[in-house]
Amino acid sequence: MFKFLIFGCAWALVLLITNVACSQDASHDKYWFSAGAGKSQFPSGMLAVGYEFKNNPTHLVARYTINTQIFSDIQPNIRVSEIGLLYGIGMGKFRFSTGLSGVWGTNRGKYLYSDPDPLIYGSTYYEPVKYTTIGLPAEIRFITSSKDVGIGVTGFGNWNAKRSFVGLNLSVYVGRMK
Repeated sequence: MFKFLIFGCAWALVLLITNVACSQDASHDKYWFSAGAGKSQFPSGMLAVGYEFKNNPTHLVARYTINTQIFSDIQPNIRVSEIGLLYGIGMGKFRFSTGLSGVWGTNRGKYLYSDPDPLIYGSTYYEPVKYTTIGLPAEIRFITSSKDVGIGVTGFGNWNAKRSFVGLNLSVYVGRMK
């Protein structure tokens, strides 16, 4: 429920700002969708939608990130997901943003047992501990693009009470870039 509330608020704000911008002459505003993959403490993925205002060097970004262990012999896999709304400033090809986000995931709790299966090198099992919290996301994006397509590098992070993270993603952008 918390995830859907945060996601709904983020998209409502994006739509509100987009609607206000469209009612003014927004024919030269920029907007983009990006998908990226990279590395945090664990492998990570990111989806983002950005809107850059015409007469102002500011922008609005709604993003979803996931950082998760894969192919681990220790279960459950540690996982962190985030939906955030960020506001920032652009300088040339760089975008600096920060905002608020909802963060949720799975940590490991008490040790339960080990499975000494020799074929899969055994596994260790812990109690799954689910959590939900609020975080402070931040990011720095470097984007180089043509009119409709771009590529970029995103340094991102989230400071929160349960599992803070930082990482680096390579992203592809599609939209009105110039």
